[in-house]
Amino acid sequence: MRYLVLMVGLLLTAAAVAFAQEPTPAPAPTPEVTASPTPAGTPAFEEPVNQPSVPPDFAAIQWRSSQAKGSWARKGRLVRGVLLPELGEDFFTWDPILNQIPNREWRRYGTDRLIRTVLTVIHEFRTEFDGAQRVGIMDLSRTHGGKFGREYGGLGHASHQNGLDIDILYPRKDGTEARPTQASQVDRTLAQELVDRFVAAGAIKVFVGPKLHLKGPKNVVVPLVYHDDHLHVRVR
Repeated sequence: MRYLVLMVGLLLTAAAVAFAQEPTPAPAPTPEVTASPTPAGTPAFEEPVNQPSVPPDFAAIQWRSSQAKGSWARKGRLVRGVLLPELGEDFFTWDPILNQIPNREWRRYGTDRLIRTVLTVIHEFRTEFDGAQRVGIMDLSRTHGGKFGREYGGLGHASHQNGLDIDILYPRKDGTEARPTQASQVDRTLAQELVDRFVAAGAIKVFVGPKLHLKGPKNVVVPLVYHDDHLHVRVR
């Protein structure tokens, strides 16, 4: 019996020693965390760039692709002309024969390019000069273009035949939304600003009143009689 107890004790001692000498297992490696790859075709993030706002008056227009045929002053016609609304957030229309708001519909047709250019220039002008009154617009072209002479009232137009010409009233000093009746009523600073902006927008002609002394590139900004109340813009 004593021998059996001795043997059991020796076995327990050996087991304890063996257990104490067994090395502690190393911890499992932590998996490396990597950023998920950007899916193919996903654009990299870029800081937003300030873009000019779209003129709000675009929403009221039934846009379609137009064609200017012939010349501004000879055998001109307008195919699929775009109608300028009678009033907008940035503009009003003025009938040069009846001398009132609005201008009649059949006098308010132009190419889509002309109307986009004019409304963009006017919107950016009024955005910068927040206190400026809406800009007055008189004649563009007739519904399908063609002659627009004295038989249509007043002095008529030698051009305005193919949807590329438009008459813009000068801003008045008193802020009234009406046609200036004399050069002294015109805000020449704002008038020059409009001239500069139409030139920058690519106008090929800007006819201005001789009494206003407005400036611009030679052969583009041209003084012309009967233009002391409005500027005449022509686009390509």
